[in-house]
Amino acid sequence: MKIGKKIYIVLSWLAVGACMTVIFMLSAQVADESQRLSDSVGLRLFEWLKLNLESEVLRTIAHGLEFTGLGLLMFNAVYATRGTKHAYIISLGASVLYAVSDEVHQIFVEGRAFQLSDIAVDSIGATVGVSVALLILIIIKNLFERGNKNGGTQTL
Repeated sequence: MKIGKKIYIVLSWLAVGACMTVIFMLSAQVADESQRLSDSVGLRLFEWLKLNLESEVLRTIAHGLEFTGLGLLMFNAVYATRGTKHAYIISLGASVLYAVSDEVHQIFVEGRAFQLSDIAVDSIGATVGVSVALLILIIIKNLFERGNKNGGTQTL
């Protein structure tokens, strides 16, 4: 394996770890602190986008987006490490397991609780992220194949 590929794999897994760390840190916030952060970010975002959403809706969207990012990064890391065989299932499964562990973690945080609805939202977010990553991979592969048919020699 080339050194560039090894570096890419390491950086991919570091990105997954960074995303998981951010999710863990946000889940470690006590309920009041978490609500204040969501509300302050939400107010700025709403002003910028000229939207009017309830705080709970914002928190649900944020949950989903966190795991969309995790799913995307996880698929990239798994695919870089193992190739296409089972990358979708492995990355989605790992992301959903992390969503479950995130909810278990919240049992031990003041004012927070284990919620199946959050696991569902996180799982949907992870599915979106993994699916987007797979779609990007398919598009890139098709572009490379088209290039090879036209006399190119690169492969992915």
